[in-house]
Parts: sequence; structure tokens; C-alpha cells
Amino acid sequence: MFDTIAAESQRQLNETFTAFQRNRLPRYGQPDMDSIENLSVAIIVDQKRIGGNSRSTVGTITDLYALLRLLFSRVGRPYVGYSNAFSFNDPQGMCPDCDGLGRRSEVDIDKLIDRGKSLNDGPIRHPAFNPGGWFWKLYANSGLFDNDKKLSDYSEQEWM
Repeated sequence: MFDTIAAESQRQLNETFTAFQRNRLPRYGQPDMDSIENLSVAIIVDQKRIGGNSRSTVGTITDLYALLRLLFSRVGRPYVGYSNAFSFNDPQGMCPDCDGLGRRSEVDIDKLIDRGKSLNDGPIRHPAFNPGGWFWKLYANSGLFDNDKKLSDYSEQEWM
């Protein structure tokens, strides 16, 4: 019953758009019914687990966000002529501070690195950089560092 009402409601909603817009919307076939009357438009939100990421919202899951972007890029006075520029998934549209994720992550170098140790002593406080590990070997075997020199003894220019 739910699928029948959802399909008909969505089909009726899609009929309110122009042919141009309808070609860009999902297609819904006629439900297997003779007649459905007095059905108001409904937005269907499935109750299955959503497998999005931190950028997923109700607007992106229901595709309303894409339609709003399209609307503002076509009807409004956009300073950019295409709708992707208004997307937080597009590098031109995403927030430069948080990259569209809604939060910023910064590394505290003083907590990550123990400057009193040399590369051979394991100065990087991250499990992937333990001495003998793959990432550690990238630095230790690069030939760019004195593996026995304490990090605190590196000059300002060597840190750059």
C-alpha cells in the first residue's frame, strides 16, 4: 500500500513540473491501481538505514537539495551560472574552512610529535608511525633526515 501511494504521489508531483524539469527527475510508473483520488503531494522518506557520509542531510537524501540548487542557479541571480557551484560537495561551493563537512579538524603538532626524540626513537605519536612500521620506514629510509638527531635539534629551516 505504501509503495502504491508513494509512487502515485510522486508521479503527480512530477507532473507539476515542466517537461524540461521532468526529464531530470526520477521516473515513477503508474501504480497498479484503477484510480486514486484526493491524494495530496507527499515527500517519501524511506525508513531504511541511510548510508551517507557526514555531508548527507535530509535535503541530499530526498534530492530536494539538488532541486533547490537548480532553482537558485536558474531562477535567482547567481553569480555563477551552474548549480554545482552551490554544492558543499563541489570544491567551488564548499566552505573553505571545513571543506563542506560542517566541522574543522586541526592537528596539534606538539601533541603529535615528541621533539625530544630522534626519528629512530619514534617521535611521532601515532600508531601508524611506530619505528619499523611502513610509514616510519618512508621517512627513515628516505635519506632526507639524520635518523639519530633529536627533532628539537633541527633548525627552523630544516623544519620547513
